[in-house]
This record gives sequence, C-alpha cells and structure tokens, in this order.
Amino acid sequence: MKTNWPALRGGCLIVASIVLGGGLAAVRAQEPAGATSTAAVISSVAITQEPQRAAIRVEGAGRLDVHAARMQNPERLVLDFSGARLEVQKTAIPGVSAPVRGVRMGQFRPDIARVVVDLTQETPYQIAHEGDAVVVYFQMQVTPDASQAAPVNSTAVTTAPKTIPYDTKSPRTAVRVSKVSNVPAPRFALPNELTQPSVVLASLHEKDQPVPPADPQQASQQAMQQAATAATTVAAQQASAAATAPGAVRYTGEPISVNLKDVDLKDFFRLIHEISGLNVVLDPNVKGTLTIVLDEVPWDQALDIVLQNNGLDKQLNGNVLRIATRETLKKEAETQRDLAIAQAQAVAPVTVTRVLSYAKAATMKDTLKKFLSPRGDILSDDRSNQLIIRDIPSVIPIIDNLIHQLDRKSQQVEIEARVVSASRSFSQDIGVQWGFAGTTTGGRSIFGGPASVGVSPVQTGTGIPSPPLVGTPSQSSGSSTTTAGLPLNVNLPAGVPSSGFYFGHRSPNFAVDLFITAAEAKGVGKLLSKPKVITQNNEKAIVKQGTKIPIQTTINNTISVQYIDAVLQLEVTPQITAEGTVFMDVLVENTQIDNGIPRVEGIPALDTQAAQTKVTVADGGTVVIGGIIVSQQQTNVNQVPILGSLPVIGYLFREQSVNVTSQELLFFITPRIIPG
Repeated sequence: MKTNWPALRGGCLIVASIVLGGGLAAVRAQEPAGATSTAAVISSVAITQEPQRAAIRVEGAGRLDVHAARMQNPERLVLDFSGARLEVQKTAIPGVSAPVRGVRMGQFRPDIARVVVDLTQETPYQIAHEGDAVVVYFQMQVTPDASQAAPVNSTAVTTAPKTIPYDTKSPRTAVRVSKVSNVPAPRFALPNELTQPSVVLASLHEKDQPVPPADPQQASQQAMQQAATAATTVAAQQASAAATAPGAVRYTGEPISVNLKDVDLKDFFRLIHEISGLNVVLDPNVKGTLTIVLDEVPWDQALDIVLQNNGLDKQLNGNVLRIATRETLKKEAETQRDLAIAQAQAVAPVTVTRVLSYAKAATMKDTLKKFLSPRGDILSDDRSNQLIIRDIPSVIPIIDNLIHQLDRKSQQVEIEARVVSASRSFSQDIGVQWGFAGTTTGGRSIFGGPASVGVSPVQTGTGIPSPPLVGTPSQSSGSSTTTAGLPLNVNLPAGVPSSGFYFGHRSPNFAVDLFITAAEAKGVGKLLSKPKVITQNNEKAIVKQGTKIPIQTTINNTISVQYIDAVLQLEVTPQITAEGTVFMDVLVENTQIDNGIPRVEGIPALDTQAAQTKVTVADGGTVVIGGIIVSQQQTNVNQVPILGSLPVIGYLFREQSVNVTSQELLFFITPRIIPG
C-alpha cells in the first residue's frame, strides 16, 4: 500500500516506544516454566516530550527496582533494573530533540536489565514511580531564540496517546503522537513537485499502512511517524554493511516506491532524510535533476542507485550522511595522502637496534624493508645478529610487531628412513648319463654308444667281464688289468651335481652303465639401511655414509681427479602444517659398488637404489614412499631328439635346469615432531 509524502508544514513531537505484541498479557504468557511471580519484565521503553521537559518511561510487569548512575564523555544516564528481564524487540530508539539523543537497552546480566539514555549535555533529572512504570524526567532550558520561533497551534497533552496497531507475530515499533501547545518547530519550504497531493512520490511498504488523511497537519504527523520508524533501522544497517563482504552488498532499509520526474537532486536527498532519519549534508558541487521510478525498493538501495547514476558517493559518520562528487572525494583523499607524506617528511627519523634470537638478520632485513617509509632503511650486523633500523617514529612499532611475529623458535623434526632390500633365489638341475653295449651269439654283431658322446667313468677290474665296447685301450698295471669305461649313449649330466645315482651291469655279451645326477640350491638375502636426521622446520638436512670413488680424467694434458659418491644418503626438507602433519621433500639414495661387473679402466660399476618424492605424513606415522619388485624365472632343457619328448621315458633322455630369482626394494620414512 502506497502513502503520499506531503509537505511537512507543521511541527509535532514524536514519542517512539518499543512494545511487545499482545501487551502485558502476552509477556506474562511467554514467561518460562518455573518463573516466580515476583520476576519483573520490561515490556515497553518510550521517549515522551513536553514543552519544558523530556521523559523516559519504562513500563513492565512486576516491581521495577532501578539504580541510576550518571556517566560522562559522552554524557549519559545509566539505569540498571535489578531482577528484571528485557522483553523488547528493538534495542535502540532515536531521540526527538535535546537533551535526549537516544535510548539504548540490553540485558546487562541475566538478573539486570540496563537502559542507557544518551544526552546532549549534563541535565538535571528526577526519577518517579507511576504504578508499574518508572519515569525519568529531564528539565529543559528554553533559549531566547526558541521563544521567537513560530508557535504550533495544537491541543493540550493527551492522556491516552494513540498507538498504531501491531501484530504479536511480527512486532514492530509503535509510534505514539502527543500534541502540545506553543512548541517551537522549524519551518522549511519544499518544491512544488513535492507538495502536489495528486502525485504519489514515495511511500514506506507496510502491510497495514493506513490511507493518508486529507488533513495536511495529520498527514504531516503520519509522515514523521514513518520517518521515526525508519530511523530505528540505521544502526542495524550499519552493522550489516560492515559485516557484508565486498561485492555482495545487502540492503536492509524500508522498501519505498518512488515516481519522480525532473526533480532536483537536492530535493531527493531531503526525501531520504525524511525516510531514514539521517542528517544529510550535501557538497556544493552536487547538482542536477533526477527522473526515477522504483517500486518497493529498499531506500538505501535507491540511494546507492541515484549516487551511482550521478557520479556521486557517500560518507557515513555516525548519523550524519555526507554526499559529494567522486571528484571532490578523490581530491580530498589525495590531499590527505599528501598531508600524511608531508608530515612524515617533517618528522625527524630515529635509529634503533633489534637483536634477533632465532632468525638471521641478513635474511629478515629484506622482508622488513618492504614496510618502511620512503625515508627508512635497515642494515644487518651478522656478527651480533642485530638489525639497525632508521625511520620515522610511527613506523618503528610496525617493524617491532613484525619482528615479534617472525623471530620465533622453529619446531624441529626427526626424520628416519629405512631402505629394505630382500632377495630370493632357487635353482634345480637334474641330468642323466647312460650307456649300454652288447653282442649277438657268436660275436658277429656288436651294438653300443660312440665314445665321442662320452665315456663312463666306471672301469672294469680283474675278474669282471669286459664290456663288448670300450672307450679307450685296456691298461695293465702289474698283475691287474683294467678296461676303459663304456661309451655313453646319453651324456646329459647336471651342471654342478650335488647328488647322484649309479647302476651298472657286466656280462660277456651285455654291459650297462646308468648315472642320474641332480643339484638344487636356495638363497634368501636381506639388506636394511636406516639413516636418521633431525632438522628445523623448512630447513634442508642431509646425512650420508659410504665411499667416494676417485676417477682420473685427462683434459688438455691436464690430469684431474673427481670423486663419485657411493653412499647411503638421506636428503629431506620438512614443513610442519597447521593440522600437525609433516610435508616433506625427500630423497633417499643407496649406491654401492657392484663387483659382479668387470671394471672399465679401473672404474667400478655402481648399483643404485633411490627414491625422490614429496609426501605428507602424520606425526609419528610411517609411509612407504617407493618400492621395486624384480622377478626372474628361467628353465633350460637339453634332450635327445624325439626320445626326450616322450612321456615318463623322456626323463632318461634329457637334462633340465630351473632358475628363479626375485628382488624386492622398499623405502620407508617416518617423521616425528620434537616437542618444545
């Protein structure tokens, strides 16, 4: 519902109060279970105005015991109500005129409600109890200028002020109007555009807003009522604007509807003053006209839109709103900057020294130089680890605060690495050797193996029939005669036999020699390297152990010797995070001389195991940062063609060797933050 804003020709006094919906009965209905009947509840705080005095009226249920105390700088009166609870929705009421600038209230302690009356000057006061209400009267001094002001013709003070209806679910600020006689009020003229009753200029958005009356004086009173209501939102608006992030402005002003055409900007800002209750001051360079149509837009958003559209900006200081052109504000900022520079140039510099305990002076001076004034400088004395600072006095506390924050003891970290190398090997070799020879009846046919394949190591002694075939001529030794071994048909022995079986047979017409040889080997190896180092936070640490191998080189007839590390090395840079974990840039390397590879010009081969990574580990936790697993399996078969492939019988005609090797390499790392 829209309300016209006519000219404020007359003057009246506004009495603003904060009232709970439902009155005293609603307050009592909301008392928690177990509350005593003697507990006091403050349900209404109001400012009233009379010709010669102002009053603060505090109403509630139960007996209100008040203790008053006057405070200065600024001038104010503090009212503490013992054993009382504050049951109001608003915590601030703007003042109407001197001596009351405003009233603030809050629950000072669970059993004490506090009401603070802000005053313009030291004013005598008197406290009176009127039924369940406590009234504080302030005497006013009428100046000669006030007596010459235009009087306002109105009736006597009403005993029962009228209150705008309110809803208990949505409590709002109630405004009560009292009419008094011979009260001075300022007069000002508005342009014709703002005094035409047929044009709707601006209105507060209220669900139950009454239709504006035809009486100009009553319309003026209603406009001032709405202005007082809007003024109570200023404090909340300022607090919300301070907490709002840049780029996400949140508007909290009362919604208004505006329809203006070719209106002077100054008149629009006067309208903002009436709606918000803020004191508005305009820069002399603010000029121009305004055409705007807005429907139910917060008044502070409407103000920002108008300022942006006309190249203006605002400054809010307390309840005073200053509006100026951006060029004016820019020149003022530049003037303030030049003034600050000039004042800094005029101040004589001072020289101080600061001793560092943990940080290096040569390193810290480069950081601190960025915070000096143009006249400042910092030198470092490495011998005493001191900083020599020369600058204006206002900069020295800033530098001291930075030194206090940066020159702190660093935490230390112990890093333990483990290099585990495990190897396994298995080999198996099974072979066979056998030969046979025989003759037919009468010795006309002889069969056996060729001697070029191999000869049986078994020799025939005295009394044993010689085989039909022999590999070498018979040998005689004294009274005994031996015969060479039997030629072999299959000669596939194990490479390096560790076990074997022999079977032989001799007769005048047939001889057999059978050898089965086998070998099997297993091996398990384990190598553990465990370097450990302690370093400060964000400082690199290196620990190594091993051999340096000299290498001689000749370049341009110049002989030089270089050394190559064959060492176990741990290189790590830890960083302690805010969560208590440790982030590490780590290098673990284990390099050894490999004697299994022939040297080249006396230079040995190197066997290297290394891992380099960046990892985050919990304090005291262990993590595997790398691993290598190498497995190798080899099977070799030597056999007699065709016969070696036969099932079962083929084992007598082949030799088979199996070799299996595996090697595992793991890198473990464990950081521990040292307490203290």
